Amino acid sequence: MNISHSVHNIANKIEGSSMDELMFLNDRIVGLIKQRRAAASRTAKRGLFKGTKVSFEDNDGNTLTGKVIKTMRKFAKVDTGNATWRVPMHDLTKV
Repeated sequence: MNISHSVHNIANKIEGSSMDELMFLNDRIVGLIKQRRAAASRTAKRGLFKGTKVSFEDNDGNTLTGKVIKTMRKFAKVDTGNATWRVPMHDLTKV
């Protein structure tokens, strides 16, 4: 992950913040992350159907490929041949 210089400056500036200020920032950041993941999931879901070939990274960073066997609201079940994975929609890439 490539973190910009400005993000490092922000991180240094918040070091002296109070607990209330940090909680406020945490709520805002978590909210933004959830919004962006939900938008990415909606976009991905439009192009994913049962039988679509996809790839994704597992927990160890290995790239796996498989077929979608079910789409849900935010996740898809993907059959890789060896196992069935429950993968967030925004982590899938069409092959």
